[in-house]
Amino acid sequence: MRLNYSSRFWLFAPLALLAAVALVVMAQWWNLAGALDKKLDALNGHEAAPGITVSFATKAISGFPFNINIVFTGFAVAGQGAHGPLRWTSEKFALHRLTYGRAQDIYEAAGNQVLSWSDGGGSHSLKFLPGALHASAITDAKGLLRFDLDMIEAGGSDGRGRRFTAAHVQWHMRRDPAGDALDVMVKGEGIKSEGAIASLFGDQIKTLELYATLTHGKVFAPLLAGKANWSERAAAWRAAGGETKITSVNVQSAGVTLQAKDFADSDNDLRDLLEPFY
Repeated sequence: MRLNYSSRFWLFAPLALLAAVALVVMAQWWNLAGALDKKLDALNGHEAAPGITVSFATKAISGFPFNINIVFTGFAVAGQGAHGPLRWTSEKFALHRLTYGRAQDIYEAAGNQVLSWSDGGGSHSLKFLPGALHASAITDAKGLLRFDLDMIEAGGSDGRGRRFTAAHVQWHMRRDPAGDALDVMVKGEGIKSEGAIASLFGDQIKTLELYATLTHGKVFAPLLAGKANWSERAAAWRAAGGETKITSVNVQSAGVTLQAKDFADSDNDLRDLLEPFY
């Protein structure tokens, strides 16, 4: 059967359109991958943001044509946190990014992890091996819009050698769309330690779920845009009268059972969980 012109057009036009889209996607992938490869080489061992240095032993880029997947070995992030030196090392770290759609990165870490940081209580460190550790970051024209972290079945020890296990840990943060604030959510399940996790909780947490709002969120805007030092913004936030308001809490632990809305937290026991971040 011979197709007329109109039939041929409607049969082949979608195929031509698909081919054109595929060519554009392939070109986009190679442009992004090539630019990213050079940028990462230049970044290795140098500042990725004010006060924060990123380094790695090796990297491999894949994912053609719709994704960009970067797998690092010997990955490390070091610099100044809110209260002093901060360092995280990961045996393996991966970044996944779509070459189209919204600006969102997916992260995965595997192998042994080492985290050290400082807060009002001094210096701390953890060595642990997670069953799964992944996170995601969504950005817009103003910088980081939302960050989510999820860790499952982790075990390790703190700087004093005290062993711990955690069935599930979550950390979520977003710029509050309704006001000048940052919304934070922390959740932990099945956490056990050889020593007291904190004076409030005892040596075992069945469930901990905390929702909090950090006022004066715009003070952190330059930090979320990758244009300011973390410790400087944290100091500016405190100087501006920034507060942490506990909007909801649910704790079931060896030391305490607590469920409340708009919790006053007069002793700062729960606010201390967030202190390393501001």
